[in-house]
Parts: sequence; C-alpha cells; structure tokens
Amino acid sequence: MSNAGEAAQDIIESYNKKISSVAPGAVGIQLALMVGVGLAALCAFSVLRPNNSVVYQPKVKYAADEKRPPKIGKGLFDWVNPVFRTTEQEMLATIGLDSVTYLRFLRMCTYMFLVIAALTCAVLIPIDVVYNLKYVNSGDRNYLLMLTMSKVGDNWLWAHVVATYLLTCIVFFFVWRNYDAIVRLRWQWFRSPAYQDMLYARSLMITQVNKKFQTDAGLQGLLPSLNIPYPTTAVHIGRRVGALPALIKKHNETVAELEGVLTRYFKNPHKLGARPSKRIGGWMGLGGQKVDAIDYLTEKIKRLEERVELARNQIHERKAENYGFASFESVPYAHIVAKTLLGKRRHNAQFELAPQPSDLIWQNLTMSNAARAKNKFFGGLLLVLLCGFYTIPLVAVSLLANLAALSAYVDFIDRWVNNYPWLFSAFIGVVPPVLTLVLQMILPMIIRWIASLQGATTHSQSDRIVTARYSAFLFITQFIIFSLLGVAVQIISKVVIEVQGNKSTSEILKYLRTIPDQLQNTYMYQSNYWLTVFPLRGASACFDLAQVISLFLVWTKTHLFGRTPREIREATKPPFFDFPVYYSNSLLLVVVALVYAPLAPLVALFGMFAFAISYWVGKYNLMYVAVPRSETGGRLWNVAINRVLMALILMHLFMAVSMGLQTNWFYAIALAPPAISVPLFKILLDRKFQDKFRWYIPSDAEMAEVHMHHADARKNRLGKRFGHDALSEPLYTPMLHKNVQHLLPTIYNGRIGQSEGKIEGQTIGQQTAGGLTFAMIDAHNLEVDRTAYLRQREDDEATVTTAAALGQHRRGPGSVAGSSAFGGTVDDDYFSARRAEYLKSGAVASRSTTPFNPGTPDELPFELQRMPTFDGGAVTPGGDALYSATNASTEQLISATAGAAYPPSYGSPRAGHRANMSTASFSSVGGPGAYGEYSAPASRRQSVEMSQYVASGGDVRPVPQRQHTAGSSFSFGASPAMGGGEWRPQHAPHRSADSARSLGDAGGMYPPGAAPPLHHPHYPLQQAGPAAHEYEETLAHPASPPRGGAAAALYAPLQQAGESSEHLPQGGAAPSRLPGMGLPPGAGPARR
Repeated sequence: MSNAGEAAQDIIESYNKKISSVAPGAVGIQLALMVGVGLAALCAFSVLRPNNSVVYQPKVKYAADEKRPPKIGKGLFDWVNPVFRTTEQEMLATIGLDSVTYLRFLRMCTYMFLVIAALTCAVLIPIDVVYNLKYVNSGDRNYLLMLTMSKVGDNWLWAHVVATYLLTCIVFFFVWRNYDAIVRLRWQWFRSPAYQDMLYARSLMITQVNKKFQTDAGLQGLLPSLNIPYPTTAVHIGRRVGALPALIKKHNETVAELEGVLTRYFKNPHKLGARPSKRIGGWMGLGGQKVDAIDYLTEKIKRLEERVELARNQIHERKAENYGFASFESVPYAHIVAKTLLGKRRHNAQFELAPQPSDLIWQNLTMSNAARAKNKFFGGLLLVLLCGFYTIPLVAVSLLANLAALSAYVDFIDRWVNNYPWLFSAFIGVVPPVLTLVLQMILPMIIRWIASLQGATTHSQSDRIVTARYSAFLFITQFIIFSLLGVAVQIISKVVIEVQGNKSTSEILKYLRTIPDQLQNTYMYQSNYWLTVFPLRGASACFDLAQVISLFLVWTKTHLFGRTPREIREATKPPFFDFPVYYSNSLLLVVVALVYAPLAPLVALFGMFAFAISYWVGKYNLMYVAVPRSETGGRLWNVAINRVLMALILMHLFMAVSMGLQTNWFYAIALAPPAISVPLFKILLDRKFQDKFRWYIPSDAEMAEVHMHHADARKNRLGKRFGHDALSEPLYTPMLHKNVQHLLPTIYNGRIGQSEGKIEGQTIGQQTAGGLTFAMIDAHNLEVDRTAYLRQREDDEATVTTAAALGQHRRGPGSVAGSSAFGGTVDDDYFSARRAEYLKSGAVASRSTTPFNPGTPDELPFELQRMPTFDGGAVTPGGDALYSATNASTEQLISATAGAAYPPSYGSPRAGHRANMSTASFSSVGGPGAYGEYSAPASRRQSVEMSQYVASGGDVRPVPQRQHTAGSSFSFGASPAMGGGEWRPQHAPHRSADSARSLGDAGGMYPPGAAPPLHHPHYPLQQAGPAAHEYEETLAHPASPPRGGAAAALYAPLQQAGESSEHLPQGGAAPSRLPGMGLPPGAGPARR
C-alpha cells in the first residue's frame, strides 16, 4: 500500500477510535446533565406553581364549569395526584378528543417501547455482548457499541432477524388495539350533546359552485339533483366581502398602535414629555412626513370605522361567492350525504362535511381548482428548496457532531481532543442536539404558510398537512441526511488523500465500493448521538412543564415596558397547544427508536423514558394550561398511525441492509415477509376502522332516536353561523389604564364624555374624546373576562340553541326566507311543488321527477318513511288508535294548515329529552351498529341497511315495512302491541279517508266519512280552519304561516325537562303532562 493509502487508513482508524472513546463519555455527560435539568425544572415548577396560577393553571379560571379540571392545592406536590388519577373518560369531557387522542398516542408509544425494550434488552444485548467478548479484540471494543449489532456476524445475526419479526407483531398489536379504542372514543364524541347540538356537525360545505347556482334558491335547487336521500333544512350561499377583512385588520392594528403610543406617553403621568410623533410615507425611517402620532392615528381609526361600517351595510348588494353551506335535520343525515357525495362532482360543485366556522380559511374557499393546482406545484418546489437550504446549517451541526473526524486536519481540535477529552465530550454531546432543536423551531411556521398558499380550506386541514410534511422533513433532514453527511466526511477525507498520493482511478473506485460498509458503520456509530437526543427531549418536556420562559414573558408584559391593557389580557389567556409540532417531534422519536430497536436496543429504552415523560407533562399541560385551536375529534390520529407504519417499514429496510452487509445479500430476503405484511396490515386497518373513524352512520334503531332539528331556515341559523367572520367580528375599542383617564383632556380638545359600556362581557367605564370612545380598564380587570373568553372560545362550538342569540352580532346576508325544505314558502321547495302530485297519486310519482323517492308504486315513498308519527296512546296526547298508527297519512302531512297544534314525536337519545316512542318514526337508512351498539326493539329495524345504500350510491329501493295487527280496521298501520294484520301502502286520498273512518270506528262516535274534532280530555287543542270539524292539523308553530309539503312537520324544541312550548295553544296555559311522561303539570316553555 502506498503512503497515501496508509495515511488514509490511519485517518479512518483514528476516527473510529476517537469516536469509540468519546461517545460513551458524551452520552454519560448528556444523560447526567439532562436528568439534572429535568429535576431542576420539576422543582422550579413545584415552587412557582402555587403563586402563579395565570401561567401554570389558567384553565381552572377560564374553563367552562363542566370542563373545569380538578382543583389543585397549594402544596408543592399537590399537582401530582390529580394528574395521575384523572381517567381518560374524565379528560374526554374536560379537555376534548383532540387532546385525549394525543395523550393516547404518547401512552401507546410508552407501552409499546416498554415491551420492545424489555424484549431487545433482555435478549439481544446479552447476545451482542457475548459475541464481542468472544470474537472482537479488546482494543476495538466500545462500551456502547458492544450493546449493538455493529460487529456481530455469522449466525448470531439471526437472533436480530427473529426479533424484527416479533417487534413487527408488537407494533401491529398496539396499533390495532389503540385504533379500536380511538374509534370508540370518536363514536362517544359523535353521540355526545357537544357534537349532536353543533350546527356544523349536520351541515355540508359546498365549494366550486357554478355561477347559475350562486344564490340561496339556486343552491337549494342544486341539491335535489344530487339524488341525496334527505332534504336540507336550510342553505346559505357566501357573499363577497371584498376589502372588509383587510379594513378590519388594519383598524384593529391601528387601535393597538394608538394604545401603545398613549400608554408609553402616559407612563409617567406626573411629567409628560413631548407629544409622540410618527413618520409616514418613508422607507426604513428615511424620508416621508413627520406627523403627530396621536392625531394621525385617531383620524385614521375614525376613517377606518366609517369604511368598515359602510362595507358591512352594503354586504347585501355584493355578489355571491362560489361556496355555500347546507344543513340537515340530524348529524347522521349529513354524514350519510357527505359519504355518498365524497369524490363526486355535480355541476363542478364539491361537497364535504362543514368544519367549525372559526376553523375556516375564508380566502381559500374561493380559490379555483386551476389556481389550487398551480399553487400546489409551486408550493412543492418551495418545500424542495427549503429542504435544500436547510441542509446548509445541518452540515454545520453534522460537523460539530463529527469533530473527531476533523481532528486530523485541524490542529486545535486535535489538541482539544487530546488535552481536554471530557470537555470535548460534553461539547459534542450537548451543542449539536441543542442547535438542531433551535433550527427546528421556525420550520412549522414556514410549512404552515406553504400549506395555506396551496389552498388548504381549514386550519385543521393545514394542521394535518403540517404534521405529515414536518414529520417527513424532520426524518429526511435529521435522520437520513444527517447520517449521509457523516459518511460523506469520511469518504471525502480518504478520497482527497488518495488523490494527493497520485493513486489511480481504479484504486479510488475500488475504495468507493466500500461506501455501503462505511454507511453501516456510520449509522451504527450515530446511535450514540441519538442516545444524547432522547435525554434532551425528556428534559425539554420538563422544561415545558416549568414554563420558565412563559412566566418571564408574562411578567415582563404585565409589569414592564408600559404594556397596554390589551397586551396584558392577551398574555393571560390560556395558550394554544400546537399539535402538529408535538406530533411531528414525537414521530421523529418513533422512527429513530423503531429503526434502532433491533440494531441498538438502548435507543428504544431511552425512547420509552422520553415518551413516558412527555405523556405526563403533556397531560398536565392539556388539563391545566393549553387549549386546542379548534376541536376536530382526533383527526390527527390517522396521520400519526400512517407514519408509525412507515417507520416500521424503515426498520425492516435498515435491518435488511445490515444483514446484507454483514453476511450475504441473499439472507436479506428474510426481511421481506414482515415488510410486505405492513401494507397488508394497513389495508386491513382501513377496512376495519376507516369508515367508522370518519363517519357517524349509526344503526337503524339509533337513527330512529336521533334528535331532529327543523327550524334552521326560520331562525336563519346557517347564515348566522357561517357568515364570514368579517361580518360579525367586533372592532377593537381603544383601551387605557383607568389611572390615566384624567390625562385625556391634555391630548384631546373639547368635551370629554363619561359613560359605561360592555367590553368583552364586562361593564367598563368609558370616556369619549377626540371622536373616539376609550375603555378605561381598572387594575383588577386587566385579565380577560371569563365570560368573554368562553364566548370567544365557544363561538365556533355554539349550539343551535344559542345560534339565535348570536344573530344580532352577525351582520351577514341571511338565507332566502323559507329556502329550507321545511320552510315550505319557496317556489322550488321540492315537497311544496309536488303537493298536487302526491295528493293525486301518492307513491306513484316517477323517480325522474322525485329525486328523493327511490321507490315504486308498491313501496312507501322514501321521505314518508322518515316522517314523524304519533306515539302510542299511552304517552301521546290523544291516546286513541289514530295516534298509534305507524305512519300518518300523506294528505295529513302535506296539507297542513294552521289548525290544532299538538306535540310531534320527539327523537333524542340525550339526557333531558323524552325518547321517541313511535315504532317507525324515521328513515330505515342506517348502518349496522358500530361501537357501543345502540339497544332498541327489533321492531325498529327497517328494511334498508345503510351499507346497502352507500354501496349502491344511493340507489337502493326499500322494501315495504310490514307490521301485523289483529281485529283492526285500520288500513294505514297499527301499533305492534295490537298484533296481527298487515300494513299496506296506499295513495294519499285513500289513506286520509281511512284515517278518519278508523277514528270513528274506534270510538264508535262518528259515522264513516265524518271527520271528528281533534280533542282529548287530557290535552285541550286549539281549533282552526274553515270548519269546526274539518279534519286538518299542523305540526308547525301555530303562529307560523301555512307551510306546504310533507316536510312541514316541524319538531318543537324541548326543555331539559322534556316539555315543548311551540305546540301549545296560543293564549292558553301549558297543558299537564300526560300519564307516563314523568313531568309535573305546568312545565315551563323553552325557546331555542
């Protein structure tokens, strides 16, 4: 070998020896240091927490009563017991499913790596140690590398292959078990009033609406052409807001700037300085015009307020946008329709479940498909460029982590290694991982901006994109490129020396063939680096619990630099929990721990401790400190699990490479079966859980008991909830500290007005000066008001019962009056337009003209199967056989004029609501019971299963329901309790006539054909109509105008006690509850 070759070999051997000597010390120092930092952070947290509740437990003050976490005492360790004792079910009710899902992911990783570490450390480490002691020279041993398979060979490697199979099964077990638990939790969340009462939960968002449908009436006309099984209750088309959002933003920024100027000017009230000035029209402080800051900002605020008010008043005159919303009677109906229309386009329109209003990125809703495709392309280029630029600082970090390789070229590094080995070990053990952590902080913001640029329509969608891309970005840059850079350092070093030694090209190429071996040695050696990263993650989690930086920032914002009341209020709010960043960092640890589990088992053990610490710290933070931006029901779970399965494939790949390099590449085929099993497991996972995870399609019995909502159009709920934020967002009112209110006359001329007003839910003293109204904030009111905070937080979670109250704050264009299918006053209302056809031929209407009717002349129309019926006589006012019928007649439901009003059958499984007692009140469309199978009598089971409907794309024809009755002349059905007989569908006029005759036959009071009055001794009813005894009825509010169509049967809202107010006779007292209803007489009315 030439001198150059010997020199190169000496350098490589020297590098490996220095790494071997430095690594154990670096890992030990890092572990000891991070344990010390973590314990110090826990002690600081325990000491600071009792007297700093604004920082350490803000949710105790600001959470709603039903979501308030357990109280914590003032003791140093009083926080431990509530955190350890609070169960998952309790957290589901207090912190939401997104937080519970994240904690379950951390707990799954903790237990999974506990089992993995127990297996690999108990089996593989002894094998590796024995092999090193028997076959490796003592001079080449490393205390840490002895615990890996870096030098293991021959048949000893098969133990690692078998362990890989077992690790795959362990991951499959934990993923399946926890996926099943998450789906159960999601269905529990779906069934909760917190979701069932949300308007967005039973609404669709429609984008890319064609111009000819860009009105409320046009959108209402579009939906029937889709062949969906359920009619809408309301529709709302978006309106162009133009520059209004920018005006509001500029106004609020100007108000905040004026507050800052005045607060700094009044900082020393006893000695005011010169009036503040501002330079406008310049650039970077150069040029422009210098003006009085107070006068300029005051006039600017007044002009902006006028422009905002003018723009809001003219919103009705603006053109419609290409997006809209449609609501349905219940949550399952919306989910069924959304699943049916998933991926389908009609008239270029796209349909999906509506998000929470506060979750929308409004400017992206109007983005065309062409613009979105273009932005996705350029956004992808930006990501590639970002990845390339990020490698520049990453090279520096890699060089710092591989300083030992540079010692042969840099004299001072060589002297440092030889003279101060412990200091050098501490440096490369602490600085590289800390610098890597700092470099990662800015990446999520850039990726989120790119996701918004590419057309993400919601913040939750942006979160999923950030989680997927940021986790991949971290893996590529921190794991793949980082390892390759270490190899590059070695290869370049030797190639340079070989070239300097005038070696031939063939010899250099011969050396380059050893690159795979060098790569394997590098990622084996870098397992020591990851042993320094996991303690850092655990210590950073403890530091996150201590909130030292947050405590310092809050203190400075509330005590120093003349902070404005608004800044102080913002600083005291509970912070948002950035789920994408936490998920991505955890997923990087999952990848590293899984890849190294069969190669270097200690990495999996360190990973288990890091996940355990993260779980308990995250549990406290989510219970007492942070809040999610908006609740998505754990949608990030699916993204995280997909990355875990990808990490499993990478484990197989790295193990196969190691096997091929250390033995024979043919043996690497042994790793093919577990790698192939991962995509097969993913397919099985999706088939089992994906639909249940995403959609709430309950069984027939549960569908029949779901609470129905019908007053969306009449109360304009959709327009109020899904109007653009710019139409309802309140403008900032300038805030000043109350102790400087006497100084306002010194800066504003004229009379100073005194008044009081509501600011964020609080009654605040106000002063009017200079044409502006200033809110004067007392020192004890500097923290944000709890009621105002809850209103702001729950505005996107407002139930339909509070939607009307929000109406006065939303200045958006309402939906066309009566555009609901249940409103019945619009010409193109489906049921109203076809009333005559139903009266003439009942169920014979053709499919082509009745898009909601997939039946035939011998079948009951689909929408009439869902019509409300009258409960059994024991529990429904009236109590006669007529009210026990399975279905009311078509004519009764269609030709409902303002007549006697009595309560419909309610459908609601929620606490405080009477269950629907009818035998077939709603549609038979419902899937098989999912999690927590809903219990109901077999008689509620209908003939069309949801799985059949979805599989057929909405083209299933229901089989007529059959019920038997004995000794009854009722031709339109009977209660199962009466037994015998057979139900037969009839045309509407025949059913109506038979309905009236059956009442007379049952009572023996009226001859055939006579129409009895609607009367029951226990339930007096108001009579109305052309004749006193005319057989007419209404299920609508008595004060509402006549409504046509079968859908005119409006459900009345209920109180907690279960009583309705909208069915009561006008001008009369509330009737007593009938026997069996469980309420005392005189139950008060409840208004929605």
